[in-house]
Order: sequence, then C-alpha cells, then structure tokens
Amino acid sequence: MNQQQLINIIAMMAVFGLVFSVWCICIFLWFGKYISRLQSVQKRLGIVNKETEETHTLRLWRETQQNTGNAFLAEKLTLQERLERLRRSAGWPMSAQVVILGVICAAILSFIITYFWGGRITWAFVAPLAIVIGFWSYTQHGIAKNAALLERQLVDALGIAARALRAGHPLLGAFQLISEEIAEPLKDIFLRICQEQMLGLDLKESIQKVAQSSYNSELKFFATAVAIQLQSGGNLADLMDSLASVIRSRIKLNRRVRVMTAQTQFSKRLLIALPIIMFFFMDIINPKYMEPLYTTTIGRLMLVMMSVSILFGAWVMNRMCILRF
Repeated sequence: MNQQQLINIIAMMAVFGLVFSVWCICIFLWFGKYISRLQSVQKRLGIVNKETEETHTLRLWRETQQNTGNAFLAEKLTLQERLERLRRSAGWPMSAQVVILGVICAAILSFIITYFWGGRITWAFVAPLAIVIGFWSYTQHGIAKNAALLERQLVDALGIAARALRAGHPLLGAFQLISEEIAEPLKDIFLRICQEQMLGLDLKESIQKVAQSSYNSELKFFATAVAIQLQSGGNLADLMDSLASVIRSRIKLNRRVRVMTAQTQFSKRLLIALPIIMFFFMDIINPKYMEPLYTTTIGRLMLVMMSVSILFGAWVMNRMCILRF
C-alpha cells in the first residue's frame, strides 16, 4: 500500500466519521425535542405527578394488577402453550412439533443437496436459510389471514350474543349459540369456553384463558371487557353492541393503516429482494467475476457487511411501517 492509497483511505474514513457524527447529532436533537414536547403535553393534560414523575396511567394499571391479580395479564405461557397458540393462529393442521421438525429436516436436506450439487458452502447455507425465511413468511401470512377472518367473525358473533341476551338467554347460552352459528376459527374458541364451563371452570377464567391462547388483540379486548362486566355487573347486551361497534371501527382503522403503509411495504420487499436476486444472478452467469467474494478476506467481509446492511434496512423500514394509534 503506497502513500496515496493510505491518504485516500484516511480521507474516506474521515468523511464517513463526519457524516455519521452529523447524523447522530441530528438524531439526538430530534429525540430531545420529542421528549420535551411529550413532557409538555403530559403536563398540560395533567397526567404527570410532579413529585414522583409517574404517569397516572401506569399507576392505575399497577394498582389494578395488585388488586385483581388478573392471570390474563400476569401469567406467563410455557413453551408448549406458545407453540399451541402459534399453531392455532397460523392454522396448521398438524401439531407444532411435527411442523417445526419437518422444516428442520427440509433445511438440512436442502443444505446437503445444495452443497454436493453446487460445491459452494455459501449456496449450501443460503438454501436452508431461504426455506426457514419462506416458512416464517408463510406462517405470518397465515396468522394475518386468520386474524382478519377472526375479527370479522367476532363482530357477527357479538351481534348474535346481544340478540340472544335480549331474548332471555344466559351468557353461556349465547356463547353456545355462537359456537353453533359461526364457522371456524371462532367456532372452536367459543366451543372451548362452553366445554370448560361444563367441566366446572369459572366462566371469567375460561374466557381469559381462551383469549390468552390467541394473538388477536380484539379477542383479548373482548375477554377483558366481559370479565370486568361479570365482576361489576351491568347490561351485557349493551356491552356486546358497544364492543361490536368498537371492533368494527378498529377494523376500518386497520384497513386505512394498511393502505397508508402499502407503498412502504412494497418498497421494502423490492429493495431487499433486488440486491439478493442480482447477487445470485451474477454468480450464475459469471462465477469467475464473483470468485473474489468467496476466496479473499475483503470479499468475505463485504458479504458480511452486505447481509448486515440488508437486515438493518429491513428493520428500519419495518419501523417506518408502524403507525401509533
């Protein structure tokens, strides 16, 4: 390395350090401004205690936890229960252990076949990674699809429950009617509530237990509202109508959010897939051109930096797609 190359490297590092420092300063300034504005709004609304700097929301939530001992929020699920919740939410026809074992076997088999067929260790690692990522994407798609279906069914089920309660049926009878009239996946949820109630389990605990076994936030909201109503008393039919109206509004808002973030989601997928596709395309049509990436230290370092930058970019764009409402 001659003197000119050393000067160029030092200049590049200095420029990078300067740009990174400016970026960090801008982030800190924005974060400080955001914190100051948040504190100002909290003081104007009167939700901050000046003596302890503790929001009333957190204090009330903690008092509710201590007074009621709500197992729905406090209980931690075991690994078996988490896998079962994942299976129900994704709609897998088999047990979670069998599905995960099948994915692991497919990944190992793809590694062996790719290594002996292609002869490159990089391709051998990429093949099982692609299988795992594809399986996880398919699982997330199944969870989202079942959640959307569950939300629509829950609105109809609450309407059925409200009419049944006004007709004189008890709450358990309304749940039994829902399990007969509504199809899967909501049918299985209310059927389990009725079966556990027949076995002697408390209705409130049964509703909370079933809601805890699902990723759906509307179902958990329904379980919390019904549990409070059973404890404090009130008109359950009006509660069902109010819950149906709230969930219907949340569904409309979620649809608006998906429309607003659709362009960012498409850009994320395109920007992540483009360098990966181009990399493998160049590796297929011109292997000698890509050979230094596998045989030299700088090339391997560039591959690592490429992977890290793609993952970091995916994380940043996922954060950009989150709307707080």
